[in-house]
Amino acid sequence: MRKSYKMALPVVLAAGLLAAPGVLASSSASAAASLTLTGGGCEPLARRFLCEVSFSGGVAPVAVRWYVNGSHVASFDDKTFVGIGCQPTFRYDIRAVISDATGASVEFSRSPTCRSGNP
Repeated sequence: MRKSYKMALPVVLAAGLLAAPGVLASSSASAAASLTLTGGGCEPLARRFLCEVSFSGGVAPVAVRWYVNGSHVASFDDKTFVGIGCQPTFRYDIRAVISDATGASVEFSRSPTCRSGNP
């Protein structure tokens, strides 16, 4: 009687992956780059700042939180580009904190002075 071994190799491979699931998980975790701030800036216009941040890497979900003079501005959450109204001649502390699912975080901060007049 002749035996068929056509299913033997896929079954052995599948059993190996089930026995060592961390092998794939660790390789995908190392493939994820660490969270890095790649750019940011605040352009002062008349009575307004246009601010942006950019980042790379991180483990999803990645959150962006904006703070103006120490106060969290919830309406700006998870945005990389925001327009912030300001009072001319006053200096503002503007921060964006970017964090990922692992707890890693990077911070962008500027302290521009609000301009008056026309843009």
